[in-house]
Amino acid sequence: MLLQIEHRLHFRYSGFIRESHMDIRVEPRTKSGQVLLDFSLLVGPSTRVTRHEDWLGNAAHWFSITDYHDRIEVMARSLVDTTPEIILPEQVNDPIPEGPLPMDLWDFVQIEEPIIDGPALRALHAELGLPEAKTTGQIMERVGLGLREKFEYRPNVTDAHSTTDALLAGGGGVCQDFAHAALGLLRLSGIPARYVNGYLHVEREDDSPSQSHAWIEYWTPSHGWIGFDPTHGIFPGESHVIVAYGRSYRDVPPNRGIYQGGASETLVAEVITEPGRKPDRRQPAEELLMDLPVYSEAPDRTFATDLSSRDAGSEQQQQQQQ
Repeated sequence: MLLQIEHRLHFRYSGFIRESHMDIRVEPRTKSGQVLLDFSLLVGPSTRVTRHEDWLGNAAHWFSITDYHDRIEVMARSLVDTTPEIILPEQVNDPIPEGPLPMDLWDFVQIEEPIIDGPALRALHAELGLPEAKTTGQIMERVGLGLREKFEYRPNVTDAHSTTDALLAGGGGVCQDFAHAALGLLRLSGIPARYVNGYLHVEREDDSPSQSHAWIEYWTPSHGWIGFDPTHGIFPGESHVIVAYGRSYRDVPPNRGIYQGGASETLVAEVITEPGRKPDRRQPAEELLMDLPVYSEAPDRTFATDLSSRDAGSEQQQQQQQ
């Protein structure tokens, strides 16, 4: 499926700030079953944007705005062709791993925040009958069915910094919470599993914006990494678009950064997905400008005098697409 994705981040500040430094992860990966055909990134106020890849090969874009400003706009446009292979749990007969794993999988069996290895997670692990399962496929079946039966999708009851205890205690959460709970259950069983940050195309009756999405992949010797969407209890298909892999959300938030100034920050994120078409390279590229004002000195009318550094990550968008 050809999918066109537009991801906008609107940052607003209650006063003028300076020295904004931000890391953005919004560029879809190219991998087996997914090809990134076109990508553009626009940042305002105008500044130089540099691209690098992190330790897992995820694309990240970094920029700085050193003059005074009171808003930042980011717009990413992607065209992706998805043709994934779907592998169901009944096809996965690998025994549950025992003994040391290869070093490149070690990170994906460790349990650390936001996944909490505590009484709540271990009680759920036992309740779902995971210790009695004989194959990796059986583990995945029980995890998928159990999370869907026991927890509800509930927006706005958790935030980007919530741990698995919030979902387990409250009985509900968003896709980020479902992904972390699934990772914890699989890792308690000794199965390597990783977090996936991405997009999910959903046909909508109106033009309301969507959100970024999250799911997981688990590893088996016979098939490699296999995807699963615990929020919906489905296996990722052509409507899922992978942006980045991580141990948890903390490795791959869509935005993370710091700025200098006493102003508070508000973030509004919008994602629009729609069927796409391949670009006509014979036509001139569309000119896009995002020329927001900056100032070499702070305007007196709104500038906050406290110039302590603040963590812009406190306003990271939570991954919560239903």
